[in-house]
Amino acid sequence: MGELAEALADLMFALVMTYLVAWLVAGLVTAFVVVAGTLLGVRALRPATVTPALVADGGAPLPRLRDQTFPRDRAWPSYLSAQSKVDLGAAWSRITGLLAAGWRRIDRAAPSGKLVFAFPAWVAMSAGALAGAVSLLALCRLVLLVEWTGWIAVVGLLRGVDRVVRQRRGADASCRSCHFVAVRPCYACHRCGEVHRDIRPGRLGAVWRRCGCGEQLPTTVLRAARRLHPRCANCGEPLHPAAGAVTDVRIPVFGPVSAGKTRLVYAGLLALRQAAQAAGGRLDFDDDESRAAFEYGAELITNGDDTIKTSGKLLPAISARLVLPTQRHGQLHLFDSGGEFYAHRDDNADLEFLDHAQGLVLVIDPFSIPSVRDQLGDAGQLGDAGQVAMAGARPAAEDPEFVYQTTARRLRDFRVQTDRQWLAVTVVKADLLAGLPPAAGLRPGLVRQWLVDAGLDNMVLAAERDFGTIKYFVVASVTEATAGVAQSPANPLDWLLGRAGLGIRPAT
Repeated sequence: MGELAEALADLMFALVMTYLVAWLVAGLVTAFVVVAGTLLGVRALRPATVTPALVADGGAPLPRLRDQTFPRDRAWPSYLSAQSKVDLGAAWSRITGLLAAGWRRIDRAAPSGKLVFAFPAWVAMSAGALAGAVSLLALCRLVLLVEWTGWIAVVGLLRGVDRVVRQRRGADASCRSCHFVAVRPCYACHRCGEVHRDIRPGRLGAVWRRCGCGEQLPTTVLRAARRLHPRCANCGEPLHPAAGAVTDVRIPVFGPVSAGKTRLVYAGLLALRQAAQAAGGRLDFDDDESRAAFEYGAELITNGDDTIKTSGKLLPAISARLVLPTQRHGQLHLFDSGGEFYAHRDDNADLEFLDHAQGLVLVIDPFSIPSVRDQLGDAGQLGDAGQVAMAGARPAAEDPEFVYQTTARRLRDFRVQTDRQWLAVTVVKADLLAGLPPAAGLRPGLVRQWLVDAGLDNMVLAAERDFGTIKYFVVASVTEATAGVAQSPANPLDWLLGRAGLGIRPAT
């Protein structure tokens, strides 16, 4: 009898253990099905999708941006950076939710005593499901960690190469309309027009990103410049096609009213184009306004006509694309605003392009220098020649030293590091002064000494103290001086371009 009871007890124990093991296995299978189904996107288990709208609205599981000025771009995030978190979280929530629902049912049925076997069964089920879920999710996280490591390496490499190449080129995104300069431009999707403010490799894609409309976009500025349309990050206006990917040189030409700034710009561009063509390169224009301004100015210079006074409004830059014989590309932006902006402190506060310039051209009208005017006005020595020269030159109204000091003070007030900028001090109207006594000694290589002798020694010393690199030029903004002669108006522009690695270097 005792042996029978012992055998029944052993049988009962085996049945109970088999029962519990079955529930344990059921828990493991349930965990596998839920995790696999969630990750594979089975319809009944498909988790919420991280959409571009969630990314743009800040509802995606992504870290906060350091710069909160603009939201994230409306694009599909990388699976590793967002959707994987949602999938793994949904799988864990479904398993724990299933187990919690079972425990609630057992708790409600417990007083009736009908579920005497349910409690140990659900304990085994819970143990199996939790063990399976933890193991599977840990394995998934390990795989994702390996993939994340490789993903970070690719993102870091692409970002690093893109940044280094663009820094070496001096590539920025300059807007000729609002004068804003960005490290990189925005890009518009060519299918839907959605603007992407940060195209760099990152959480929205490593090698490619997918726009909200589904279009694939390249993720570096160097690659995006070949396919997408750049826009200004500040005003949204279109930029030149290679903005942010090629050398970008910004040169304001400043001086008093009637100093000859506009004529220098027109004649300098005409001379640069001739020099570029002679060297096997080219200089052309991407926007209609710049092309029209150049054609108008070139006709004036070629015909020997007088230029019209620059408008008192802030004007867009004249932007030209320069392609050198070495196949290096660059963009030149020349800023020519009315001289009245440089004569008054309150007016030149709006000249934002001064803050972002690599080099500046200070235009000095020799006929506005008091000592030169005194010599030309000496009728006993010059007769009518001096008066004729003065009348033809239409001298600038303001003293060049006053305009320089006003502009330099403005740069200091806006904390511009002028010691990193280049300054081309340019004496213009040399053709009008030629042959007269004040022109003695005014020739290349001796311009600095001529300015000192003419009484602008304080301005010369101040400029050499303020700016990192200075060079002095004398030019004649006429057709005959555009083919690489000593007084070519191309010389100051070419010198500044050369400092940025884009010099054509015509013979001087």
